[in-house]
Amino acid sequence: MRVRNLSFIIILFFCYNGATAQKPVVNEEINITKEREVVLPKANRIIDKIPPVENEKKEKKMTYSFFDRKPTAVEETKFVPNVVSPITKKSTSQDNTGYKNYFKVGMGNFGRIYAETYINSNQDRKFVYGISGLHNSTKRGPIGAENSATSLSKIGVDGKYHQNNYELKLDMGYENRGYYFYGYDTVANRDYTQQDLKQRLNFFNFAATLENTNPKPKVDYSLTTGIKNLSDNYSANELDWGTKFKSHFPLIEDKVTATLSAEAYITERSDLIFQTKNVRKRNLYRVEPGFKFDFGKISAKIGFKAVNEYEQIEKINNTKGFPTASITYKTPSLTYFFVGFDGDIIRNTLHSFINENPFLAQAVDIKNTNKNQEYYIGSRAELYNGLSYNLKISYGKYQNLYYFNKGEENSYETPSGSFINVTKFQVEYEEASTDFANISAEFGYSNFEHWKSNLKLDYNYYETVNFTKPYHRPAFTSRWGNTFLLSDKLVSSFDIYYLAGIYARDLDLGEPVKLKDIVDLNAEMTYLFSKQFSAFVKLNNIVGQNYQRYYNYPQMGLNFVAGINVAL
Repeated sequence: MRVRNLSFIIILFFCYNGATAQKPVVNEEINITKEREVVLPKANRIIDKIPPVENEKKEKKMTYSFFDRKPTAVEETKFVPNVVSPITKKSTSQDNTGYKNYFKVGMGNFGRIYAETYINSNQDRKFVYGISGLHNSTKRGPIGAENSATSLSKIGVDGKYHQNNYELKLDMGYENRGYYFYGYDTVANRDYTQQDLKQRLNFFNFAATLENTNPKPKVDYSLTTGIKNLSDNYSANELDWGTKFKSHFPLIEDKVTATLSAEAYITERSDLIFQTKNVRKRNLYRVEPGFKFDFGKISAKIGFKAVNEYEQIEKINNTKGFPTASITYKTPSLTYFFVGFDGDIIRNTLHSFINENPFLAQAVDIKNTNKNQEYYIGSRAELYNGLSYNLKISYGKYQNLYYFNKGEENSYETPSGSFINVTKFQVEYEEASTDFANISAEFGYSNFEHWKSNLKLDYNYYETVNFTKPYHRPAFTSRWGNTFLLSDKLVSSFDIYYLAGIYARDLDLGEPVKLKDIVDLNAEMTYLFSKQFSAFVKLNNIVGQNYQRYYNYPQMGLNFVAGINVAL
């Protein structure tokens, strides 16, 4: 049975490639048991320590902690500490002791400067805290040298207070992103300065979480509330206050559980348009009661979502209901087969749009996306020690699915009052109810001594009514990440990304333009001189392709960073 399942997966993958020959949001640990949404979160590169081998076979969620640096609009190089001796079967408990403080510095071409630090308190106390800082900047970029430079600086503080029955977590931070609208016609020899093209984003965030830690509570709960604020160089501002509550009530021990989750988001957004500050209130409330059933081989979930969205300017005040249900069958070998349906209102914000595409025009239109219904079927399993998979096929009806289109007017006023002719993107919506289909496959392998690998494939189909093509949403995305322990002193990582089927709209030609397929190959090698000191070399975009994830914005070619790591 396992062989037939694996054969089917391989045949499906090759059939797709033969047929196409030719869409993805929101630092990320990939949990392949998570329900997929059409929202495309931004994925970042993550490299974790390789965990020790566990010999006993037990039922568990399949989680992957690999880097995931999907090609985005602004070049970003992100690191997570890995300056520790590789953990192997022969490691002792003393060898596994980490270090509280971590420093990383490096330099590279394009005038890149990289610095990162983590400072943490002792972990053997009820209250622990940590401070992190990051600076990553390039002095030059692919177009106009300094006119396509980038910078990222952020600082964060987090803390955790633990008691026998509850845990309180606090998190706050500030982030500054700097870049330029360099999507202009270089042949026309326009003498734009950095001030003409400048964009600066400032993010503030604060969040607090209260969570029950009693292993067998009568009522399990988790409450999170937080505030985020975004401002930019063009007087746009978004204040977002969100609160989430989750609870579980065991009715029949280990058999039936009642669940209740609720979310509330209160958002105020403003833009300086025609010298008038317009404030828009956009709120969303969601409540979902439900039940979980576990009868050994068969488990199920049923629920009902009631979602209210409010928009001040458009005078929207709608409440919709979405029934949800899923059923899972588990074989003795821990192979799962599942089927279900779902619905929801997917919340869109200026913050989420900028994370996906930073080259937005001023005062873009922001609407939520309605997932009126979605049906899915799939399977997941650990085939044998270290090898696992997750397959899912889904089909849904979506309304207000958004696309990024080149603006009808390319002339924009700068904060200084001058005008520039550059490409900026509007957010446009498919107001009709349209079909969306997705085929997703993920495979993971962990040879805990030497190799961890993760392969993710996605094929997306978007029905279009008011658009010729689903602009800037890839039809196919794939990523393959690997971490290798070449020796006790040498750790290496390798990843490759492939995106295909991306279309943009060219106003001059008056027709869709197919962007070249994206191939992004990256590698890193770290040599450990000791447990506390190492050196690294990182190569990004080894193929050297100046690909365009967004039209008129080519990315850097081959770029590198080299530096040292110190753990104290």
